Amino acid sequence: MADAAGTAEPRSRRAVVTTGIGTVIEGYDILLYGYLAGILAEQFFPAADPTAALLNTFAIFAVGFLARPLGGLAFGHIGDRFGRRTALVSSISLMAVATLVIGLLPTYRTAGAAAPALLLACRLLQGISIGGEYVGANIMVLEHAGRGRSGRSVSANQVAVYLGAAAAASTSLLVATVLTPAQLAAWGWRLPFLAAVPLGLVVLYLRLRMPESPMTAVVRRTGPPVPLVAAARTAKRGMLVFAGWLTMVTVGGFLLFSYMPTYLHRVVRLSPGEAFGANLAGLAALMAGAVAGGYLVDRFGPRGVAIGCALGVAVAVGPSFLLMQRGTLVAALLGQLLWAAGIGASATLSGLLSVVEFPAPIRYTATALAYNVTVALLGGTAPYVSTWLVARTGSPLAPAAYLVVMALVALTTAVLGMRSRSTAPAGLPYAERRIA
Repeated sequence: MADAAGTAEPRSRRAVVTTGIGTVIEGYDILLYGYLAGILAEQFFPAADPTAALLNTFAIFAVGFLARPLGGLAFGHIGDRFGRRTALVSSISLMAVATLVIGLLPTYRTAGAAAPALLLACRLLQGISIGGEYVGANIMVLEHAGRGRSGRSVSANQVAVYLGAAAAASTSLLVATVLTPAQLAAWGWRLPFLAAVPLGLVVLYLRLRMPESPMTAVVRRTGPPVPLVAAARTAKRGMLVFAGWLTMVTVGGFLLFSYMPTYLHRVVRLSPGEAFGANLAGLAALMAGAVAGGYLVDRFGPRGVAIGCALGVAVAVGPSFLLMQRGTLVAALLGQLLWAAGIGASATLSGLLSVVEFPAPIRYTATALAYNVTVALLGGTAPYVSTWLVARTGSPLAPAAYLVVMALVALTTAVLGMRSRSTAPAGLPYAERRIA
């Protein structure tokens, strides 16, 4: 027994590290578009109306997310029927190719209307890829986690997402700072996308050598032929709880790492360098919150942590946006810190819900369906809706009101839908625990 435990621990660490590296690169690839949205708007749409160009750029960002449920179903089926590792290798390969092609696309000036159409096609491929990647990475980590360490294990993968966003933000800041505006418009914006090739090859190598989930043998032996049918029949309640909680997580997260740089520059009137720099501080708060959330969930259980997080975000986000209107770098930093940590902790908790709500044979499919439908409807559209709300109402506080509504939805889900105590029948791995 001791030998088995000694063997399992290194495998668990290896799975967390290998999966996390892939998640960093995947986060970089998918979020780079949001950080460079202002530059992409100038390259892929007519320059006559800058606001319309930005809205169109965010619309493509949102439409790309509509492909996520399709990717979730495809990779969810692969993960539940053929193994988690097979799904993760496939998803990272598709993401690397789509990101590379974005860096090679012709602009509106050279290709006209074909340019945004090709950009949309690449975003759809990225959406299909991420539809299976993030969910599968969390499940892989959780199914390797030791008893009582699921929150901390999945928080490491959540930090990896934010490190990917930080890498995208840092790269965007670097090219915006080092290059002249003319160089950035001519060729500099392509460089961060072209970096997907070496990064993707490194991750592919690591994923091919990654230990398979310990639940894969059980899933292959006992799983239903069509996991989607079984999930639709038996996991409807769990999917509703997962989606309800994710409303706040996905809107808050995408406001921070896809909309906030643009908001701080165009609405608060910070310089591009200050906007990117302030946003990096918000990402650091997300990471700290994700780690803290992992410890809290392992100590107190999901429901109490969820209620605290939702209340904290609902109360903090309004004053945070008011503070940012001062138009200083310090105000922008503090304004994001006030609610970013709560979103980070909430994201860790959402990852844990996979093992709380769904049995192993349908876990990948059920989680992917609930997660990707919610993100497609609310996450991918968050920058567009926020830009539209500010333009429509004339109020820079409109995005804060939007997030408060989502926090109240999440709070209601936590109070009415989440269960209170965790139990683990003797002999079952932690990945098969339930909340009773």
